[in-house]
Amino acid sequence: MELQENEKQLLDLLKINSRMSAAELGRKLNLARSTIHMMLGKLEDKIIDGYTIKLKSDALENDTRCYVTITRDPKKSALIEDSLYNMAEVDCLATVAGNINFMILVRTQNHQQMDEVLTNIAMLDGVLKTESHMILSSKFNRMP
Repeated sequence: MELQENEKQLLDLLKINSRMSAAELGRKLNLARSTIHMMLGKLEDKIIDGYTIKLKSDALENDTRCYVTITRDPKKSALIEDSLYNMAEVDCLATVAGNINFMILVRTQNHQQMDEVLTNIAMLDGVLKTESHMILSSKFNRMP
């Protein structure tokens, strides 16, 4: 979908704060609130898949995070993706090139819960191999 410049600007604002009101978005873009509503409807139909929250990492007690690489049976890819999507502890799923197929970011409250989640992931139908990399500290994060 080819986006107009004001649609790109609207998406950029929503990436920063998806809770911004239509009136505030309109003020920032010099557009009427009704125009913002119309643009949002169009973007939600064609490009916006959903709205979510981003948790402040320092606000979470006992925040345990882990990158997990997954090698899978190619015939079970969709099943694995669906299963991971439905696990609240999985923050991110990406396909990657190389000897592995998926990389995920898992977030739990403690090491015991992390162990349970990692076991559940390894036991998913179609998962051939996993490798876990515990995050000790985050130096910076530029992702929205």
